[in-house]
Amino acid sequence: MQKYLKSCLAVWMVLCSMLAYAATQEQIAQQQLQQNVQMVLSVARDKSLNEQQRISQIERYADQYLDYERISALAVGLPWRQFTAQQKQDFSAAFKNMIVRIYAHSALLGASNADVKVLPKVVNQGNNKLETFTEIVSANNKRYIVGYQMYYSGGVYKIYNFRVNGTSLVSVYRTQFDQSIQQKGIDGTIALLRERGFGKIQNIK
Repeated sequence: MQKYLKSCLAVWMVLCSMLAYAATQEQIAQQQLQQNVQMVLSVARDKSLNEQQRISQIERYADQYLDYERISALAVGLPWRQFTAQQKQDFSAAFKNMIVRIYAHSALLGASNADVKVLPKVVNQGNNKLETFTEIVSANNKRYIVGYQMYYSGGVYKIYNFRVNGTSLVSVYRTQFDQSIQQKGIDGTIALLRERGFGKIQNIK
């Protein structure tokens, strides 16, 4: 009986330590997200900076927390395996620049007037991955729930996908990238990204 109780106690202690670790990781993720939101909003609302200065500051800050290569790999899907190391690097850089070019202006305008709060919700997706959430209420009272899919690496949580009201960023682009790679090849698709972006995405404001 004593041996059985010792075994049960050992299992219980392991389970408790695992739950404590998970809770700690969830807290770290939420604290980081809160810090990210506060930093971005403070820059977006800083009237002493012009628009380009605000975009540059936010971009430099975001570079610490966004895994652009992983975002690119998920957006491309299976064809990513065909890319050379240089093509992966070139595509990731061009994709990042396109996203900044398309979304930065409208994001800054929205952030300056929006109410943004970190939600008390974290979804543990396993394999060192979590999803955290913010609620954004725009000036015209539109409500958006933004999910940030993250993984832990090097002391921070790296973001590898965004979901806005359930719609995934990488999924939005995947069909377009697949069609472009089939029609123009990998290098042609990278050139298109550098030049002007993709189809309907150009009109997003």
